[in-house]
Amino acid sequence: MVHQSPGREPLALDLAGHFIYLAQDGSLRPYARTAEFLRRAGESAELADGRVIALFDVRTPQDVHYPIWEMHPKGDEILLLLSGCLTVECRDAAVTPTALLRPRSAIVIPEGIWHRLIVNEASTLIAITPRHGTLHKEV
Repeated sequence: MVHQSPGREPLALDLAGHFIYLAQDGSLRPYARTAEFLRRAGESAELADGRVIALFDVRTPQDVHYPIWEMHPKGDEILLLLSGCLTVECRDAAVTPTALLRPRSAIVIPEGIWHRLIVNEASTLIAITPRHGTLHKEV
């Protein structure tokens, strides 16, 4: 249950069309699911202090930007797999550890760790991510 301030009505959202921004002050703000929002969330001071909840229907490697590596310098990310099977690769200075995600499992990606996802089968994934300052690179 989400705590609502007096005068605010509960809001049902289609997660295929929205991101939810979790601000540090405890407020939750929905945003239309657009590439523009993801770009802004990575750069905007208004969206710098919290996390973004996003639902992803993963069918192909492009759905998880494979083979691009990603890193969040402003906080840990949690990936929750609802269905399917994904492999998470993490790059540390000397090694690339992997973790297999099966339904109803999760992984915490520590702040500053480069990571990417490999699609083993069609999946549904929830990511809770500190978007501000997120970096991507091809290796």
